[in-house]
Amino acid sequence: MWLGFDLHQFRHSAATHLGEQGIALQLIMLKTRHKSEKAARIHVQPGLDALTNVTEQLNRSRRRS
Repeated sequence: MWLGFDLHQFRHSAATHLGEQGIALQLIMLKTRHKSEKAARIHVQPGLDALTNVTEQLNRSRRRS
């Protein structure tokens, strides 16, 4: 454990940050060395900012259509 965090928490955090940046799940799996999509999805937990970003992108694409 390092300053109250263990390696598993760092792995979880890294996967979440990659997911929030729109990185494909397959690439996150390679980086975190998960063998199943189910296991990788458990670690990718985007926050409210990521949801807001997706909503804004969808709104922009609707305006262009």
